[in-house]
Amino acid sequence: MKKVKKIPDPVLLYEDEHLLAFEKPAEMATVPADRIPESKTLQGFVRLWALNGKKDFKPYALHRLDQPTSGILLFGKYPRDREALEAIFKDPRTKKEYLALVKWIPKQNEGTVRIPLQARSVDKKVPALTHYTVLKKMANISLLSVRIETGRKHQIRQHMAMIGHPLVLDREYGDRIFNNNYQRKLKGKGQFFLHSWKLTFFHPFKKELMELSASTPEVLQ
Repeated sequence: MKKVKKIPDPVLLYEDEHLLAFEKPAEMATVPADRIPESKTLQGFVRLWALNGKKDFKPYALHRLDQPTSGILLFGKYPRDREALEAIFKDPRTKKEYLALVKWIPKQNEGTVRIPLQARSVDKKVPALTHYTVLKKMANISLLSVRIETGRKHQIRQHMAMIGHPLVLDREYGDRIFNNNYQRKLKGKGQFFLHSWKLTFFHPFKKELMELSASTPEVLQ
């Protein structure tokens, strides 16, 4: 029988009177979806954490990460703050930095991808902007710091695949033969890696610029 890998518990990174920041582990969904009950999601975990701590609020997710992606997620505490907190992700001062393991090594240490992507809610292509910097070069893969200025569905995964550097072990946009060979080489221990590492935003209530960081992954240690 195949052993199911246990997903570690999320970690509280920050809390104030208006919001929370948790680090989501890879493979945990952010919010409920088809066949994913709230009890199996980060939002469910955070709500149970609040309930067990006898908090007077019911947390709600302010944004999302794909299920395979790990890293920083913000939660609001009270409904009265929701509009102001959700506006964080429309504010040009908000910066989201990710770490990504990709196939091969880009020719340039820094670059920008400007390929339009499918909109989430309408049938048309919309502008999408992704910046990347090579942090670490390995045999046939590299670690990138990636910053996005738009929030299209699977933006980093799509853009990196479009320029010939798909994320390692990405089943949807990756190179199947490369991924299979990579898994065999690591005896099945390798994993898809996209990590929301740093988040900078202007706090609408504290009126100051906030900088949050998630844990440093093993690949950088």
